[in-house]
Amino acid sequence: MDGIGGIGKTALAIEAAHRAQDTSLFDAFVFVTAKQNILAPSGIRELAPAARTLDDFLNETARVLGQIGIPKLSSDKKRRALLEALRATRALLIYDNLETLSKEEQEQMADFLRELPQACKAIITSRRRGGEGAVWLRVEKLDWDAARGIIENEMARDAGLATKLRRAESRWQELYDETNGSPLALVHTLGLMRVRTALTFDGALEMLRGNRDADLQQFIFQEARKELTTNDKTALGALSFFVPSATFEAWMQVANLSRNALETTIDRLSALSLVDVLAGEERYALHPLTRAFVRDELLADANVARETGMRFGRYWVDFVHQYGSRSRNYPTFNLVEAEWANIDATIGWLLESVTFKTGMIEDDVAAQIYVRLARELERFLRFSERWDEHIRINEQAYEIACILSSWRDAGWCARATAWTYYYRAQIEDATRWAKKCEAAWARGGNANEKTVAMKLLGTLAKQRKDYSDAERLFKQVLEIRRNLRDDKGIAIIHTDLGELAQEQGKFDEAERYYLEGLKWAQKKQDKPRQSSRMATLGQLALERERFDGARKWFEQALVLAQEIGRQDEIARIKKGLARVHEAEGRADLALPLAQSALKIYERMQHKDLAAARELVERLTNSTNEKRINE
Repeated sequence: MDGIGGIGKTALAIEAAHRAQDTSLFDAFVFVTAKQNILAPSGIRELAPAARTLDDFLNETARVLGQIGIPKLSSDKKRRALLEALRATRALLIYDNLETLSKEEQEQMADFLRELPQACKAIITSRRRGGEGAVWLRVEKLDWDAARGIIENEMARDAGLATKLRRAESRWQELYDETNGSPLALVHTLGLMRVRTALTFDGALEMLRGNRDADLQQFIFQEARKELTTNDKTALGALSFFVPSATFEAWMQVANLSRNALETTIDRLSALSLVDVLAGEERYALHPLTRAFVRDELLADANVARETGMRFGRYWVDFVHQYGSRSRNYPTFNLVEAEWANIDATIGWLLESVTFKTGMIEDDVAAQIYVRLARELERFLRFSERWDEHIRINEQAYEIACILSSWRDAGWCARATAWTYYYRAQIEDATRWAKKCEAAWARGGNANEKTVAMKLLGTLAKQRKDYSDAERLFKQVLEIRRNLRDDKGIAIIHTDLGELAQEQGKFDEAERYYLEGLKWAQKKQDKPRQSSRMATLGQLALERERFDGARKWFEQALVLAQEIGRQDEIARIKKGLARVHEAEGRADLALPLAQSALKIYERMQHKDLAAARELVERLTNSTNEKRINE
């Protein structure tokens, strides 16, 4: 069994031996340890281990088995004699802390264990993996129920500790979370609370969060410190930025190591129990305690930490650009979603590096990377249900871009923020951000960007029922885009004009505009806009009570929307289909669709949330009435 120090290897081996004894699997049990020190509340305490060398292990094994003559033999004869003695019994050998032996002796130990008689078995524990022919188990983390048992056991041993812990019983799991499932860290922290009268529960949590227990870090990583190469340290520093894990390719680029160099390093770090290779996938992770060790010691040089962090940030900007920055990237949005924890970690690190309080930026490069990342994420965040993140990230990016006088970026970030507020029916906030967008592009935007700002203001005017102002703005946009020969922009504004016409009851005019927009989307094979235009045509047909036509439009749109994964569009279409079924007297078909739409709207806090709730309530009542009548 291998794993970082204090993760519970010895305890697990001893428990296995007790269970084997309970079921009479073995006649003899031998436990020999090379542990040289322990961690006590007072600090690291040196021990006189039972074994320091391979010969010591063999001698102690012979002694426990009652073979007092074997220790007097020379090494080769000693091993042969001990193996012969073991043939006469079923023995379980537990050899503990083998990492303290020299590499040569560890290899000789492996050779000895491979020759054990068939009726005998051995469990070895080590912070280093090694030995061919063994079955290896990486001990990673204590589960919560076991941790709770440790807490209760320690309370039973000391009344003062029990008093402290009872006051915070509802928060025990916080202590478990901060020790990251390490039994040693948990027991050590409880021990400190026991011997330090002034150390409260909150004080213990603060100590763990700040990694302020040098003894704990030293004890866990004392062996690893001796063996890390330059490449090992570089690789660990890079991996410490990933939460919770990294692919090989991502790790290689952030570490700036060659493929061969990283492969060699992974073998070493895995053998030292410092890197976990996740089963079934080529991903690599650090135990949280290892991450804290790396950050505190290996990345103590601020320049090294910054350089590594910048590579981390640039990697994820490029990743999002490739897989999630455009509507047409929808087939690979799932890749961005799968890596969201790492992307969110990038956002946090960049913001911490920027520190743009009081209108000043400490790190222009980090600021520029952050703004670019916000720009690249806009479509992915809009299409997914991450609207809170969409607002937060773009508002921060706008502030940073303004300080950098990057007015084009500031305008796009303000526009993105305004649209999300609009979709949530927060019109005052949306208008405020739309004006910020307009002002930014007035200082540094091009002709097309100015039409984008005008279109946004027109949409908000329509939302306020100021139809004349909305029409004026939309037609100005249409004229400018025609002069620019911007076919895509023309198709988009046609849809806005169609929605304006529909709201005013000009249905034929609205349909012409929608069909023009759909024609362009089909020509360009733009599936996101095809889906949106079909859904809009479905809503128009529904309002005109042309239910067959509405159903056809919605069904076509739903296929595309589900392929794309744009959640607000899926909800809009399902809500529309539910209303069609309702109108046709099929509340049983309508209700599941409406409920599905409602769940999406609730997560997004969408402007159509209230209407979706009313629809679900109405359909539920109708379905219940039908059941009663039947």
